[in-house]
Amino acid sequence: MKTIAALATLALLAACATTSGGAPSGPFTQWRCEGGAAFSVRISTEGEGSAEVFAGGQTYRLPRIAGASGLRYSNGSVEYRESGGQATVGGARGGPYNACRRG
Repeated sequence: MKTIAALATLALLAACATTSGGAPSGPFTQWRCEGGAAFSVRISTEGEGSAEVFAGGQTYRLPRIAGASGLRYSNGSVEYRESGGQATVGGARGGPYNACRRG
């Protein structure tokens, strides 16, 4: 009985340790914005591409969407844009996140 419980626990831990397909992985980019707000983002280029934005104590997973220029990710309520060395995040807690620069 103890062996079964140990194996079940091990299987549960292994499942928690795996990442879901298409989830961004790699380093974070830190952004500092006008007014002192800050956030970080991690971009995945696998498949269709997605972004994981950490802002205002929340994590937002955003799929890539078509944009005229630069990078654009949105889940319909939160949007991350990056172009020309600047970034913005709209709809996330803790903002506004405007005129943000790496750092």
